[in-house]
Amino acid sequence: MRTIKLLSTIFGLLLVGVVALIIIDVSPYIGLLTSEDPTPKPYQRSSETKIKLRSHIVFLSASEMANKIREGSLSSVEVVEAHLSQIYRFNPKVNAIVTVDAEGALKRAKEADLALKEGKIWGPLHGVPFTVKDHLATKSIRTTSGYGPLAEVVPDFDATVVTRLKEAGAILLGKTNMPPLASCCGTTNLIFGKTHNPWDLTRTVGGSSGGSAAALAAGMTPIEVGSDLGGSIRIPAHYNGIFGMKPTENLISFYGASMPGMESQITKMQELRTARHLIHLGPMARSIEDLKLLLKILAGPDPKDVNAMDMPIIFPKPKPLKKLNISWTQSLPGKFAGQSTDKISLASANVINDFIEKLSAAGIHLVQKNFTSEYMNQAFRTWGRLVSMEYDFFAPVLLRIVENLTGNPYTVLPYSYEKYQYLLTDRDRLISLMDESMLNYDALLVPVTLDAAYKHLDSKFDNGMLANFMENVNIDGKDFMSIVVDTSYTSLFNVTGNPVVVIPVGFTESGLPVGIQVVGRRWRDAELLIVAQQLFKIAGDFRPPPEFIQ
Repeated sequence: MRTIKLLSTIFGLLLVGVVALIIIDVSPYIGLLTSEDPTPKPYQRSSETKIKLRSHIVFLSASEMANKIREGSLSSVEVVEAHLSQIYRFNPKVNAIVTVDAEGALKRAKEADLALKEGKIWGPLHGVPFTVKDHLATKSIRTTSGYGPLAEVVPDFDATVVTRLKEAGAILLGKTNMPPLASCCGTTNLIFGKTHNPWDLTRTVGGSSGGSAAALAAGMTPIEVGSDLGGSIRIPAHYNGIFGMKPTENLISFYGASMPGMESQITKMQELRTARHLIHLGPMARSIEDLKLLLKILAGPDPKDVNAMDMPIIFPKPKPLKKLNISWTQSLPGKFAGQSTDKISLASANVINDFIEKLSAAGIHLVQKNFTSEYMNQAFRTWGRLVSMEYDFFAPVLLRIVENLTGNPYTVLPYSYEKYQYLLTDRDRLISLMDESMLNYDALLVPVTLDAAYKHLDSKFDNGMLANFMENVNIDGKDFMSIVVDTSYTSLFNVTGNPVVVIPVGFTESGLPVGIQVVGRRWRDAELLIVAQQLFKIAGDFRPPPEFIQ
């Protein structure tokens, strides 16, 4: 009897302790949770707004726009007005742009034209408009991060990447859509609703920089800045048929990109920065030339981000094609979240094989590379558990317990310094193996996802967060969770930190774009862009969606 009473007392104390932990841990989130889902309110133009479509302007590259503005064949006002008309005409069906500062952009464009008349050039992007993903801080312009509790946040400062674009002469036009707090999968939230793929409005744009990619593809912006934790630049670039770059980790300052406003919602975030690995900011555009220009503008040290590296961006002369050594693979075999990742869709494989054959015919030396399932499984585990330890750090204990009990193989519970150090050591080993495997190659070619853009998933939200990453996507008769389709071929390079450029290489028989990851050695970002440009000129295939050219 005494034993039973003792066990009962111990159990009771443990239960009280667990409840106390849950209350303590959840308390900062009180007020963040929503009892009912609001009706999304996409950006709406005034019914009196005049529209004058000018496809010959909006589908120029940013480099071409800048040249034409400098030489006087286009004015900055003309370029900004053309993009505003494109937004007014097409954004209602695509829903890529969520905030537009038309008045501010036009005012700045007039100033840019006046400056040119006075012989002043602000920089290489003088008078060219740009947009950025909606979690990058923009002074005096709403920055929601796609998350309900942050819907009215208006920062009093610019993110470093925004500052650098403005200092280069570019004009901020607006913000692009994203899932809540840049979560997986797709681009939709309870503030603005769902973004649709310009190639097929019934299909996903990917995430989390989905609004960025869709706006570029539809001619609503010439340049963008996205973020990438597990493929969030590269997946949308692939699904929407544009160019995107995830630079080497810490090459571009992350200041102002950490969901402005969250620090006031969860005060601990003011005192402790936990996210120190995996995440990258990078440029997105409709040409390699623009990626090169943007990388030079965005990269460099920043006193506001001590992790940002001082690495000069110097573009080398291209190698002769016959001296290029390129490795490639069509599969990354392993099990991600318990599902096999050893095959991509037949439709995507056909496009990539055609691309490889064209490179071979041009005289490029190609070597097929085989990744082991052991390497990939370790990479998946390391990525997932680092995300758990660094990005889920503030999640309530109860939520992490539920994740653990429901079979999430990457949830770390409980946290410990020892576990964290083992993870970082595992990451170092993966990086070393990748560095070693690429020593004799100029680039590695890897598919971006398991398929081209799939049909929209049903939008499911849990306390304002997107909760559809376990929804099934059917590929060649087999079901895969959307998170597996999207991130199993991209997350590896967040673990290793390698720079990656996505270039469009063709279209499936049903007309959907297919991209490929061109992976370089760490800190060789400039060299990688030169190689990617050479490969694209041989066998790439970029074109705007025809419906948006009018």
